[in-house]
Amino acid sequence: MEYPTDPQIYAISLTSKTDTTNLLPGVVFTIDQVNGKLYNKEPLPYGFHVDSAMLKLTGSTSWAFSMIDLTLDPDSTYAWNASDSISIARLRKIKTTAPDGVTSKNYDFQLNIYQEDPYILIWGKIAGNYLGSPVENQTTIIYNNRFYTYYKSGEEMKAVSTAISETPQWGTVNLSGIPHTLRLSSLIVSGDIIYALDAATGTVYRSTNGADWSWVQTEYEVKALYGELPSSTPGNILLAVSHDEKIKFARANNHLSDMVLMNDTPANIPVTDFSSIKVESSTSYASKFIFLSGGATTLGTSNDDIWLLQEDGGVIKYIRSKRPAEGAMKGSSLFFYDDKPYLIATSAGKNLLMYSDNYGVDWITAGENQSFPADFAGRTYPSVVTDANNNIWIFGGISSSNTPLVDIWKGRLNKFALN
Repeated sequence: MEYPTDPQIYAISLTSKTDTTNLLPGVVFTIDQVNGKLYNKEPLPYGFHVDSAMLKLTGSTSWAFSMIDLTLDPDSTYAWNASDSISIARLRKIKTTAPDGVTSKNYDFQLNIYQEDPYILIWGKIAGNYLGSPVENQTTIIYNNRFYTYYKSGEEMKAVSTAISETPQWGTVNLSGIPHTLRLSSLIVSGDIIYALDAATGTVYRSTNGADWSWVQTEYEVKALYGELPSSTPGNILLAVSHDEKIKFARANNHLSDMVLMNDTPANIPVTDFSSIKVESSTSYASKFIFLSGGATTLGTSNDDIWLLQEDGGVIKYIRSKRPAEGAMKGSSLFFYDDKPYLIATSAGKNLLMYSDNYGVDWITAGENQSFPADFAGRTYPSVVTDANNNIWIFGGISSSNTPLVDIWKGRLNKFALN
């Protein structure tokens, strides 16, 4: 009779009676057979600790190992009977011997646990007055891997731009064709085109380079640009348009040359000065939404809700989030970060940071580890964008004394520095 000669581990799992949060069974281990390493890529939470755990090793057959030797700190090696609990924090090496009693394999074992709080948001002020001219209002977007800040100064529309970097170097953008009445809060980016609405005429303007602007002829009067629809077909933009004395949702292609009317918009949805984000989860295929907060309705009344819009079978379905218990929605700003929606709201002249773990159904006020610094001036209508390096950028806004702010702040979760 020939005994199997494969000593390799093919699966590993842990459990512990003292793991009250039941985190260990969900740990996914990477098994590096070439280098002989067992470890979890995603560390367990900061502060996690159990004294002992049950270890289960799976091999190529039901009787996979004739012997298992464990090495624990400090330098203690013993033959394990595969049933006793072990001091998992001290486990450093596992040696498995195949049923033939000869062939063996050594593994280094590492149970990774965050040694610092990964969810601290580290904030820093990048610039003070980065716009030289007097500013009435402003909006910053990311376009073609650059920051563009458009701002109104007197009766003139101006813009500056810089490559995305830790030390932005701003340069003037020579604008042409852009009206000074452009509603900056309506700026959206769809593919390689920037769109915005003229507050005076309701005309849609667009730019394909950030500098040169022209008006766009549309089949219907556009009331709101909600942004790109998250879907399998890129470049579809969700709009609110006027048709037969009603305001309807419409889907348009990226050049606005083809508009498809959809269902009526609810009466109290915002159409001006709202914050909008596209939410497209990396872990949940069905979680594809456009979120709206703040702004004003067609009647000019303030929107105090957070709206979730989703396309389903040619219809826009919509619900309102459970309103956060604290924080005003007027002048709030949404952004998508760490695979969850975040919201900056105001309360008593200060800013609150909120997030949702269930894609907008409920909202949680962030803890002290994510609060804004003491010298972060409370504000409404800030521009908030995120970059490919997991940075949050906050540009300007309106202070509690109703004066424009022209500073730049950057934040980043500690987990991205630890990885």
